[in-house]
Amino acid sequence: MKFIQHLIKTFKDWRYLPTQFLISKLKKSESAEIRSCVAEILGVVGDEYANQPLIDALQDKNDSVRRFAISSLGHLRNTIAIEPLIPFLQDQEPDIRCATAIALGEISHPNAVEALIPAATGDSDRSVCSAAIIALGKIGDRRAIGPLNNLMKKSDNEWILRYVSETLHQIEESINPP
Repeated sequence: MKFIQHLIKTFKDWRYLPTQFLISKLKKSESAEIRSCVAEILGVVGDEYANQPLIDALQDKNDSVRRFAISSLGHLRNTIAIEPLIPFLQDQEPDIRCATAIALGEISHPNAVEALIPAATGDSDRSVCSAAIIALGKIGDRRAIGPLNNLMKKSDNEWILRYVSETLHQIEESINPP
């Protein structure tokens, strides 16, 4: 029992060793498939030490690696990821833009609102619009109300209208709690 207590004291954060191993694979593997898997796993492990390596992985040449790095940064919910993520709302790939909107919603910080509004109201891909609308609801910032009301007036897509309605309700509740 004393040995186990010693191990617990020595490794208070059990995630440190697996995270360091995974980070080395993310940085050094020549296989995009391995880097993608590692980027995804780092989000599941949830260790804060993975933030910067995942931010670095945003520059990977492979779309899949970038997409999983974006998603994992969302899972980690650290605000340092907001600024590096925002440019990916303009990526050519809708999957990358969608993952970015979802990640920014998971981080749920007001600094992402101004970047999410154009994605919610003007992206050519409905899944990106939907993800950005939902993200704005999670953040709950009043700056989104006007643009979302305008979107409600001009959109004829039933799903977009539902997401906007729900998001406006969420924002209203966050501004004026019951």
